[in-house]
Amino acid sequence: MSTLVTIGNYLFRIRAAIATVAFVLMVLMAKPVHSLAAHMLVLCGLAIRIWAAGYVGMHARKREFVGDIVIRSGPYRLFRHPLYVGNFFLVLGVIVMYNPPAWLSAIYLILFVIMYATIVLGELEHLRGKPTGAVCYKIKNLNGEISTWLVLAAVYCLYFLLLM
Repeated sequence: MSTLVTIGNYLFRIRAAIATVAFVLMVLMAKPVHSLAAHMLVLCGLAIRIWAAGYVGMHARKREFVGDIVIRSGPYRLFRHPLYVGNFFLVLGVIVMYNPPAWLSAIYLILFVIMYATIVLGELEHLRGKPTGAVCYKIKNLNGEISTWLVLAAVYCLYFLLLM
């Protein structure tokens, strides 16, 4: 196993902690702005996540890669990693809303791409040799997205408080 795959596996396990630390730092430096574009980015990210999560289910919520097939239906026909695409839009929208200094925004976006690129390597290694298949969208697969809604609720509550 390559070093990048090992790093990707580790980052996958601690991705929520990294996001929490990054968000706290951004809040401390925030100059929130009213921005329709920011909310549209968040909605786009959320829509992509809901679409993808309906296919992948709780596998995406684990601390380790656990999928036993390579999904080739729904958004997985278009993107190899639609949950990560959704995350990118969510992060970009939150950055625009909170309006931290440009240098911090640039660092966050660069680190996001680097972090998820290594996570993708770890996921690809896990899925190597696994069969491909089509799965159906299931509403029950969205149970794991409750945490996404809770995080977004906290992000928006804090955002509106900072706007006051």
